[in-house]
Amino acid sequence: MNALFFDVDGTLIDEVTHKIPESAQEALRKTREKGNKVFINSGRTSGMLKRIMSMVEVDGFLCGCGTELIYEGEPIYYHKLTEEMKRSIQAASEQYGILVHLEGRNGWHSHPSEKLLREHPSYPALYEHLRHFIELEQGLDPSPYDGDYEISKFCIETDDGKESGHPSDMEGFRKEFGRAFNIIDRGHGFYECVPAGHGKGAAVDRTLSYLHLTRDEAYGFGDSSNDEEMFQVVGHPVAMGQHDPILESYHPFITKRVEEDGIYYAMERLGLL
Repeated sequence: MNALFFDVDGTLIDEVTHKIPESAQEALRKTREKGNKVFINSGRTSGMLKRIMSMVEVDGFLCGCGTELIYEGEPIYYHKLTEEMKRSIQAASEQYGILVHLEGRNGWHSHPSEKLLREHPSYPALYEHLRHFIELEQGLDPSPYDGDYEISKFCIETDDGKESGHPSDMEGFRKEFGRAFNIIDRGHGFYECVPAGHGKGAAVDRTLSYLHLTRDEAYGFGDSSNDEEMFQVVGHPVAMGQHDPILESYHPFITKRVEEDGIYYAMERLGLL
């Protein structure tokens, strides 16, 4: 038995159609029939995976960069941030001139102030674009932004100040949050902030331990920089045809793009079907 771990966006899901190719669905079904275990390993929290959960049949979900692990419908691990930390992150938006997106079991929260949107002209479009995407994914948390809800991680968007004259204070942000979080640079001023001790790699290790499997029995499929930790721990990394070059240092099997039936192609070549 092997364990297969799949990133979502750009790996299982075509980022143009926002659908899982039929060939990928068939590959997942065939490998499970062989006795292999299939997991979604996503940076999204479970509250932002609702649509995906309804689209695909798998054995489990590793959510929020390893802050919540679900196996056969039951939670086997969960980490949430303290209320004090949540309030500190909310305050960081104004303090450091950053657009903050909070992510938890119940979904996504973001509520930039009018002052922040005025001072950073790029933020309104970024905010509306992401909000629209999350809404399509059924991931908006309806509770008030200042209300009582749990979060496990967060993302930020920053301003280099070239147009606004108000650059984000990333030095100050890193000084305050850099020890408590792994701040992952996703490019274009977007950062994913994962609690220390967590990540896609830690999620894989916790799941393998639960299943009594070794790293050599693990396959990881991904395309972006936040898949790097997963590639560090699986015995068999697989990079999609379109991928962040940082993944190539782990000598992955490089398959075709997701829309070119890349999942099926890789799994067939690797003897997983």
